[in-house]
Amino acid sequence: MLRGSWRQLWLFLLLLLQLLLLPGAPEPRGTSRPWEGTDEPGSAWAWPGFQRLQEQLRAAGALSKRYWTLFSCQVWPDDCDEDEEAAARPLGWRLPLLGQRYLDLLTTWYCSFQDCCPSGDCRISNNFTGLEWDLNVRLHGQHLVRQLVLRTVRGYLETPQPDKALALSFHGWSGTGKNFVARMLVENLYRDGLMSDCVRMFIATFHFPHRKYVDLYKEQLMGQIQETQQLCHQTLFVFDEAEKLHPGLLEVLGPHLERRAPEGHRAKFAWTIFLFLSNLRGDIINEVVLKLLKAGWSREEITMEHLEPHLQAEIVETTDNGFGHSRLVKENLIDYFIPFLPLEYRHVRLCARDAFLSQELLYTEETLDEIAQMMVYVPKEEQLFSSQGCKSISQRINYFLS
Repeated sequence: MLRGSWRQLWLFLLLLLQLLLLPGAPEPRGTSRPWEGTDEPGSAWAWPGFQRLQEQLRAAGALSKRYWTLFSCQVWPDDCDEDEEAAARPLGWRLPLLGQRYLDLLTTWYCSFQDCCPSGDCRISNNFTGLEWDLNVRLHGQHLVRQLVLRTVRGYLETPQPDKALALSFHGWSGTGKNFVARMLVENLYRDGLMSDCVRMFIATFHFPHRKYVDLYKEQLMGQIQETQQLCHQTLFVFDEAEKLHPGLLEVLGPHLERRAPEGHRAKFAWTIFLFLSNLRGDIINEVVLKLLKAGWSREEITMEHLEPHLQAEIVETTDNGFGHSRLVKENLIDYFIPFLPLEYRHVRLCARDAFLSQELLYTEETLDEIAQMMVYVPKEEQLFSSQGCKSISQRINYFLS
């Protein structure tokens, strides 16, 4: 272990030495030559070899400082002062191509055993290309979700100075993809997915089961949010079964979702996303969709304007839970109520196909039809929508294969 550390240090010094001895290194601006203004021919300053050595040492010193500044800004961007970065790139000075190559090698080597990234945090990946692919290929029957989630999340995370947390509330029947999309976000935004230090997932009935301990839960929840935000500058909190959260717990989240004034030019900004997953008023979504389909609209023609106003109004009027009466809803602290449409027969077939592929099992079109036909469809007359969405597809495949 010690030998490996010395080898890494020796490699670092060798690479740094090559950086300093790059051919064509620029001369520091404003540096006078040591022999200029010296009239004594016998002076040590007049010796050409010494003069060249003095010049090279000064140039190497200035160049090494610039390289170190560039290297540190590349490895620790959060600690890089704007003035320092500008000093590393003075007017008229450009990093030689070979020098940039060595700088990239140094950064890669250093980051192979230290937790650093060009983004400032290797735990954060923000793979928007992967997220777009997942939403387009793996998510079925949810064109509204596909359009809104990627645009909203990407726009928020690319905002230089967010003035509030982003709050998205997913609503729809069980099995329509709410947890699926939340998992896509977690897996594409963070290297370690749900295991990331930057992510916390709470299930209302599991993490906060007893109403008599609400005060304790509030204290624990506030502590976990603050701890996670201290660990990461970009955090994600998922609340499943949000309609079952105690009103007191929802009030704790209010201050995090309010707009805040910038604290000054040098303030560090944090990005926080809250996801609320709920079956609340999924029946209203289904009723609106069914009415539109009967009126001759195609599923893909349904827009947010058709659904979001109905959904939000119904949530506010709901009396059997605290979510609609919380300040999150009343004070419009939630940015979007995102409806997940009920899934049809064709979508269930696609879910069955994906389940076969994920388990590397062979299937036929007839097999997909048989599995899709095992599901229950509603309403009773039309039988358009799967009552469980795509939930329990994997179990039905196991039953089918046994």
